[in-house]
Amino acid sequence: MKNLTKKLFMFASVLGAAVLLSGCMMECPNKKARHHKPVQRVQPVAIVEETDAVVVYQTYEDADVNHVYAKMYTHSSRGGESKMGHIKFKDTDNGLKMMVDLKDLRPGVPYTVKMYQCSACYNDAACCNNSKKVNIQLPMLQTGESRHLNQTYMIQGLSAAQLNGANIYLERDGGYKAGWGKLEK
Repeated sequence: MKNLTKKLFMFASVLGAAVLLSGCMMECPNKKARHHKPVQRVQPVAIVEETDAVVVYQTYEDADVNHVYAKMYTHSSRGGESKMGHIKFKDTDNGLKMMVDLKDLRPGVPYTVKMYQCSACYNDAACCNNSKKVNIQLPMLQTGESRHLNQTYMIQGLSAAQLNGANIYLERDGGYKAGWGKLEK
């Protein structure tokens, strides 16, 4: 940054000297060359005073959170993880909109949506104890005969900023974590 400042100052100084010299040439065109005294050319020298500039940037990362999004995963039949869709939360004038688009759900089985402020623990219920559970009431998710759920819900008294960074889990059959994700903006 200092080198760039020095170069810009040097350029401005050279440009200023050129303007001054061209002004002199404009005033003296009628004089004959023999009357001119030889002009001694002097290179302009830039004097730069070094100062340290401090620039402060302030961010409001959590202040502008009006939506959070979680990619949801479940256990694969081959032993790994598979994508099951997403859950999105978005602030609206009427409340917090919860948009659910999930596949690979058991038909007719209710899923409880729970959130925890802890590290990712997937199917290990011991890592997310009740003291870290986010105490909010979310709707039960349930499909009919389909394995796919595409539904929108409205939730009152909650904002997306309150959910930012939370881990979200779909529990069924008395606490089995059937799906998981992390809410981020």
